[in-house]
Amino acid sequence: MKLQFYKKGIPTKIIKRIAILFVVFVASLIFFEIITNVSEVVEVSSQASPTLPIVRVNYLNDASTELHGYVSEMDPAYMRDAIIPLDSERNISLSIDVGDYPVDGLSYEIRSLDTQRNISKNALKYKNKKGTLTASFQAENLIDANEEYLLVITVTSKSNKIYYYTRIMQPEGCNEEEILDFAQYFHNTALSEDAADLATYIEPKPSMANQDLSHVTINSNLSQVSYGTFKATQAGDTNVSITDISTNYISLTLDYTLNLDNNGKNEYYTCSEDYRIRYTADRIYLLSYDRTMNQILDENSISIKDNLVNIGITDADVQYLSNETGTIVSFVQNGSLYQYNQNDRQVKEIFSFVDNPADIRSTYNQHQVLILNIDESGTMDYVVYGYMNAGPHEGFCGINLYHYDAINNISTEQIFIPSTSSFQILNANFSDLLYETADNEFYIMVNGTLLYMNLNDLTTKELLTGLDDRQYASSGSRRYLAWMDKATISEQIHVMDLETGNNFDITAESGQLLRPLAFMDEDLIYGTLYEKDITTDGAGATIYPMYSLTISDITSGTERPRKTYSKNGYYITDVSIQSYSIYLDRIQFDADGNILQADQGNIKNSAGEQNKAVPITTDIDDVKQQVVILNMTPLEEGEKLGKIKYEVTDLVLADENHSISVASATSSTQYFVYAGSKVKLATDNLIDAIAMADEEMGIVLDNEPKYIWKRGRKAYQTSISPITIGSSDFEASGSARALSAMLVHEGENVQVHTLLENGETPISILSKTLKDYSILDLTGATLSEVLYYVSNGTPVYAYTGEDTAVLIIGYDSTSIIYFDPIKGANAKMSMTEATDYFASFGNVFVSYIK
Repeated sequence: MKLQFYKKGIPTKIIKRIAILFVVFVASLIFFEIITNVSEVVEVSSQASPTLPIVRVNYLNDASTELHGYVSEMDPAYMRDAIIPLDSERNISLSIDVGDYPVDGLSYEIRSLDTQRNISKNALKYKNKKGTLTASFQAENLIDANEEYLLVITVTSKSNKIYYYTRIMQPEGCNEEEILDFAQYFHNTALSEDAADLATYIEPKPSMANQDLSHVTINSNLSQVSYGTFKATQAGDTNVSITDISTNYISLTLDYTLNLDNNGKNEYYTCSEDYRIRYTADRIYLLSYDRTMNQILDENSISIKDNLVNIGITDADVQYLSNETGTIVSFVQNGSLYQYNQNDRQVKEIFSFVDNPADIRSTYNQHQVLILNIDESGTMDYVVYGYMNAGPHEGFCGINLYHYDAINNISTEQIFIPSTSSFQILNANFSDLLYETADNEFYIMVNGTLLYMNLNDLTTKELLTGLDDRQYASSGSRRYLAWMDKATISEQIHVMDLETGNNFDITAESGQLLRPLAFMDEDLIYGTLYEKDITTDGAGATIYPMYSLTISDITSGTERPRKTYSKNGYYITDVSIQSYSIYLDRIQFDADGNILQADQGNIKNSAGEQNKAVPITTDIDDVKQQVVILNMTPLEEGEKLGKIKYEVTDLVLADENHSISVASATSSTQYFVYAGSKVKLATDNLIDAIAMADEEMGIVLDNEPKYIWKRGRKAYQTSISPITIGSSDFEASGSARALSAMLVHEGENVQVHTLLENGETPISILSKTLKDYSILDLTGATLSEVLYYVSNGTPVYAYTGEDTAVLIIGYDSTSIIYFDPIKGANAKMSMTEATDYFASFGNVFVSYIK
């Protein structure tokens, strides 16, 4: 019998086939890798160092203001970083750090602040000594004392031009030198070993957080003002920016960098001090002091222990996003973007302009980073907007969209949108609607225009145009947009899901109207009113009193109301949201139909505050005092953190085709609130602007620009005269007589009573008659705030009931002077009594700017 043997394992033929298939598979991988690399060659680079020269304008003996260059012409009306005070001879001295940068020419131009009038334009001779250019010139005698003018310095390099913007003024009676000396004394003394002398100037309040060096004010204690246990030294010079000059006060900002030796580790901190100072013959008054400090993070200065990430001295309101498990967090600090991956034990510097902390071009803080989204791996989209300190867009102001791939650790530039506005205007106006879809589609709201961009083929399209700020709202994720077709109130609210492109409408019931107000996370907040309740106030402005507020979930493609708020006798005019609380601006009506301001309402939602995978807390450090902590997911029991790696992410920069100019403008008047050199608010609501400026001790400008309101006013104002009623309105109502006297004061005599009888309002009459003036509806402002206009020699119309009004024409520390149009004579009222009296009629005021 023949025996047959079988070999154990896989047959030889099968093995040969597997080997052949494996070789083919490997060859295919290599082939496709080669093809992919050939078709998608990308140039990986790191962030470049700054190259543009810095222009220093020298004045008042030892002060200098640094100007940073723009490679394209900006809208000069909004370039308001500083005012250079000129001496009696109007001399201007420049020094320019050019290094190896090739310079072919230097020139200057002086224009009126509204840019409509050219004062002079001349080339400049200069000397070049070891990379520093020096030049000086005398401003023409065409400028008026105490008047602001625009100065543009232009540096020519081959065929390129670099523009530097500032303002100049020849002050008289402003005591700018004494005030600057005091600010520098205060600054130096705070950094010295003995700062006891500063106690005279500060106003400590027990309620202030007195171990927080990230934000120090005039109400902080002396230890905090003098840096407490934080013993650092200043690195480099102090940059001085005088931001507002008047005979009442001067505002200025000091910027500098501090260097701390922290147990052998070299750490850097950027600091900015805002001062508002008044000089009198008797003494100097520190009206306001506000200092911010932010740590520059690097490999040496970030500290991680267990699951706690210590990011040092910075504002505790950190802008950050984390993955759902709390193991990866991306956060913004001091204009740079970082990510910590607890799983990989790695800190990544995703984006930063800081190349050298001692280089003022690297640390120039006129930009911001906004994180748009993040996934579980840490991949995210983010935006860098403002002044570009370095790189291919150096010297531009604009919006740069990036995609960060966490797997390959690369940031790719997707699109750049240049802007002619300064960072401060761009930041204040920056859209709360930027969204990138999974299909590489990008949405952004620019000046009331919703723009769609396909990032694959770079096509753009305007989806909505002409929207005012109060006409739309976007959700917390920016994925959902709610808007109405009309500017004030509408029968329908449209809702769009930008990710899917799907839309639906919320429609009012018969006789009712709607208005989108805001979002709380993804929940839409809108108001409802009866059409019959629409009314006008004593100045003629239309009031839209909403009787109810609805909070609705709109993420399912339809409306699902969560909560409805209403209170009998109260009407909502607007809302604001802070820390998951909805604040309601409310009014009531008295028996005569007068509108009265009511107490602010409040609706709190604590659910959102609790839904954070990485909570932010603070701790006390022996050297730095209060520090900010990111609390990651706790480590497993017995798990050790080990060594933390620090890595700088590579960049893939886009070509020139990925720069897209957007031409879009709004026709409505906007108001900008400046506190120091910073724009705190951009709004179309004048009363909101004045309230913010009052709170921040700032100023309000419109978009021409004109000064609309200042926190400072004269201590007293004698009666504005003459105040005379027009001949045709002697027998008219009190309201008509007051308006008539207001117009006669400006040289206009019209039949006001006839216009009122024909349906005109105080605002419409003033607007049509005083065509070269800006008419200001100040309804809702306080008496103290409207006295600013009286201080400037302009009467204020004050509503005192149906068909009656008075003109406020003067004041002192305890009382106001008003013109009674019925009696045709001036009268006095105490400040306290007047405040309550006008408030009882809704604080309805009207004035104007010449």
